[in-house]
Amino acid sequence: MKTLYLHIGTPKTATSSIQKFLAENWDVLQKHGYFFPESTHIYPRVNARRNAHFLSGRVRNGEGIRDKEKEKTYLEEGLQHVRDAFQNYDNVILTDESIWYCLSYLKKSLLCDLKKEADKQGYQIKVIVYLRRQDKFLLSRWNQKVKQKSTSDAVLSCDEYFELTQKKEKDIYQYGKILDGIAEVIGKENLIVRRFDAESWRDGSIIHDFMHEIGIDVTPEFHELEKNANLSLDKNTTEIKRILNQEESFTMKEISYMGKFLKKISENYIQKDHTEMLAKEELQQFLKKYETENERIAREYIGDGHPLFSNEVKDLPKWNPQNEKMQEEIIQFFAAVTMDLRRTNEIQRQKINQQEKRIRQLEKRANEFVMFRDKAKHPFRTIWKKLFR
Repeated sequence: MKTLYLHIGTPKTATSSIQKFLAENWDVLQKHGYFFPESTHIYPRVNARRNAHFLSGRVRNGEGIRDKEKEKTYLEEGLQHVRDAFQNYDNVILTDESIWYCLSYLKKSLLCDLKKEADKQGYQIKVIVYLRRQDKFLLSRWNQKVKQKSTSDAVLSCDEYFELTQKKEKDIYQYGKILDGIAEVIGKENLIVRRFDAESWRDGSIIHDFMHEIGIDVTPEFHELEKNANLSLDKNTTEIKRILNQEESFTMKEISYMGKFLKKISENYIQKDHTEMLAKEELQQFLKKYETENERIAREYIGDGHPLFSNEVKDLPKWNPQNEKMQEEIIQFFAAVTMDLRRTNEIQRQKINQQEKRIRQLEKRANEFVMFRDKAKHPFRTIWKKLFR
């Protein structure tokens, strides 16, 4: 039977890497009877590789007002793209990590509507979801919000976000409730639940694990990724970015420009950090809320006899912005930005000098032409007078 594989994250479970791998191996996938459709529309601040975004994406007009009619149009065009793909392929892959959030709040009917479409068109839906321990999920979401500056939460400290999200968005951490809702629509047998844990992945790779779950093993014909496609910032660069986000005079383009240097610096520090953003007691109390439900998820949706997650919380000191590495990273950041601006200015200065030199050459040629023109008039005039005097 033809199958639509819908990969819904959750957010910050290497979804960007999986999407990049699928896009870069587009041709190889088709040889195996799988199709990874291109996005039919581009949404602001949404990577085009998130090709399932038409199922939940909001569209706004030039005045920033939601355009529901255009959303319906985009949805129908996306579904037609899937219908066309099934004419030539047995398997179609859609992916977008924001669907997990939509199933919690914004568009709970999304999967029901898609199931009606699938039944009408004669294909089945398999949903793939990777789960990470709730505290890691919470902290990675905060890191991503600060890194991208996509919402007002991007200026909140970790402590502020920790308190707010448990009140405002507590449903997204109730994994069992969302999984039960998905299973009710498509059937538990069509819901693939995996741990976001390298020890449980095939070959220790989430990409190999994902591909195996959709029925393909990664062979040498596939192009492997060189590195993670969406690394988090380390704690110090996250704090620097959070402070930059508070400056209202900076444009998104300027924020993004500075952010790329923070990402580069972060690569050298993220593995060396031995602190936690939250205190051990805070983490333990938070995880206690989900302990019973996580046991049920492991039993009903994975069934390998192991706990969903380890509840061990390392006894690490809570991160402090006045740590010994902060000053070092701040200096590196400002040095990198300053040197880049200096190099850019030097390149621009060289280009200006070249243009000025070119202008001087053109001016010289123009002057030479004028001189020749003036000199040329004299002999012609003399010959004319001699001939017709």
